[in-house]
Amino acid sequence: MNAKTLSFGLVIALVTAMLAAGMTVVGTHLLRMDEAAGSSFLSGLFTSSSKESVEFVEIKNVVITLKSNTPKERYLLLELNMATNNPEHSRRAQDMIPAVRGATVSLLSDMDYDAVRAMNVNELHSKLMAAYAERFSRLKMDVPFDDIIISKMVFQ
Repeated sequence: MNAKTLSFGLVIALVTAMLAAGMTVVGTHLLRMDEAAGSSFLSGLFTSSSKESVEFVEIKNVVITLKSNTPKERYLLLELNMATNNPEHSRRAQDMIPAVRGATVSLLSDMDYDAVRAMNVNELHSKLMAAYAERFSRLKMDVPFDDIIISKMVFQ
């Protein structure tokens, strides 16, 4: 091995060491900036930037007396969940539970037991969403939730 080969090997080792040290310093600096800012530059490269969370506002025990052709009283028990994607909308939906309950009772109490019983969940969902849109438009408000989920439906 001559002096020229030895010096060339030393230069390559020195350049590689300096690049590794520089990358370590830059990486450490980026990680510390992410910790201070509360976000992650590196993880942001590999994840979706549009993370939406869904919040639910529960309405329990909505009892509706349905019309019946028999002298026997007929009831429907519903439990609903209003789905929102925004904490502000969630708070507004919580405040508007009486309007949602009222629209639900108004819609279904005028219906015959057999007609409601014959509906599937999707039909009932569509009718409820239309009733809520109408109720909130009369109140001159936007509907504060994106969807309604029927979590319980019991007929008696």
